[in-house]
Amino acid sequence: MKVDTATDDEEEKYFDYTFDYIIAGSCRKKLSEVAEIVGLGIKRTKREAEENGFTLALRDGELWVDDFPSDPVVIVEIMTSSTSGGNKRNRTQIAMAFEDAILYGEHSGPGINYRQVWARMVSQLIVKSQVALAWGGKTVWLIQDVLAEYISSSTALNLRDYVSQHPNEVNILSFGYGDLAPPQPITPLQNSTFYAGPITNDAHQSGFVDIVKIGAPPPKEHLWRALFKKPPVSSLVVP
Repeated sequence: MKVDTATDDEEEKYFDYTFDYIIAGSCRKKLSEVAEIVGLGIKRTKREAEENGFTLALRDGELWVDDFPSDPVVIVEIMTSSTSGGNKRNRTQIAMAFEDAILYGEHSGPGINYRQVWARMVSQLIVKSQVALAWGGKTVWLIQDVLAEYISSSTALNLRDYVSQHPNEVNILSFGYGDLAPPQPITPLQNSTFYAGPITNDAHQSGFVDIVKIGAPPPKEHLWRALFKKPPVSSLVVP
């Protein structure tokens, strides 16, 4: 969706996001009304409805779309965890791991690039949750259990404090493989945990906005240690 929008103060804004999946209801709506919503002529709207597999029905001489999208709206976002580049010396790169699996029957694959997938998620988490709320719906994020553990251990947001039985402003469903021992043709997801809570915090409870805050700052000695391991680019003498 690429849409020009405006705030309550008539300040121009731009909404440019894609959604993985939308679960929506359906309703009957006159083709003429659908044409107004989609901003097309009657003939073009009819053609698009037919091409996209919607059901058209003629009633009292007027065409209807019998399954036009309607409330309720649920946005489903799936955050797949990408892998790290791997280590050539340890033969954990994808190509090397594949070779070892074929030749020797065992391998050491690359790990999960937690920071990258977390960065992709956090850049959309609040916005997509807010837009679903504005539409009277919900957004549900599906993630791996190891990513949930990484978020809890590296940010100010402890997901374990938000285990819930009911949806809220932000909703995360975490899945894991449990104690299943691979290999299997299809490995079922057995362990699941549902986290839900408000976006912002108040006097009584923190909120999911804490995901963008640091869990705990490291001692400054770690900075000096890191800088000491690199040659300085230049130095400036201040008189």
